[in-house]
Amino acid sequence: MATLRLHHSIFSASSQKVRLALVEKGLDHDSVSVDLQAGEQHMPAYRALNPRGVVPTLIHGDAVLIESAAILEYLDDAFPEPALRPHDAVARQRMRAWVRRLDDVHHPANGMMHYALLGRPALKALSPERLEAMLQAMPNRRDRALRAAAARLGIEAPEFADAVRTQEEMLDALDADLTNRPFLIGDDLSHADLVALPYVARLEQMGLLALIVASDRRHLAGWYDRMKTRSSWRESIGALPANVVQHWQSLGQQAWPRIVPHLQRPPDVTPAPVFPRP
Repeated sequence: MATLRLHHSIFSASSQKVRLALVEKGLDHDSVSVDLQAGEQHMPAYRALNPRGVVPTLIHGDAVLIESAAILEYLDDAFPEPALRPHDAVARQRMRAWVRRLDDVHHPANGMMHYALLGRPALKALSPERLEAMLQAMPNRRDRALRAAAARLGIEAPEFADAVRTQEEMLDALDADLTNRPFLIGDDLSHADLVALPYVARLEQMGLLALIVASDRRHLAGWYDRMKTRSSWRESIGALPANVVQHWQSLGQQAWPRIVPHLQRPPDVTPAPVFPRP
């Protein structure tokens, strides 16, 4: 069998989706770390693999595979068991609709919150020339604009308020679809769960667990607890360095009073300061 080699960052939500799937399928692979903060994703050697300069990239034999959603589909095509897609056509369409929504709508909102809350100190430390070079290296104009807004205004940016509301909408939609079912598309784990999990986890890592465990999102909270018992969690998201996550959470805690006014429904609990370890 051809070797699987994953180029990724442990901190990247998109990378985490693929890492979750690899563990769920029991697929051994070589791991190649891409240092996003150092800009390795924009180096010519990596751009030769992934012209967009983003992670992850999966190499399987002679095939070079990019885009996390497409990689998940490939893994189910190439390694059908255990299946991470429903067999029913309607359920499979619902799964793909969730993946598309999460990637197109909630990924940029989650990223905006991440960089405004957690990444702004590093962005502000860059010289104007270095910041501009970093922004211009980003091929996606939307992501570039959001990153620039995070660097310029942080959580005071209008885009941050929009991102908070978008994340609330995501959490409410997840909670609604988890009513009376263990996973997003029914009784079995699917791509929808693997794509949603990193974004929900990132909110906790930002010190915003209160948004997940609010009393009116109990179905979501139960799903999140169940997902964190899986070995795929322990070997990917749950394995992030504790000191990094605790630092992120402290930044989120400090910003919490300025986040609450942006919430459509402020939670009835306060954020938990400690990221639970496996």
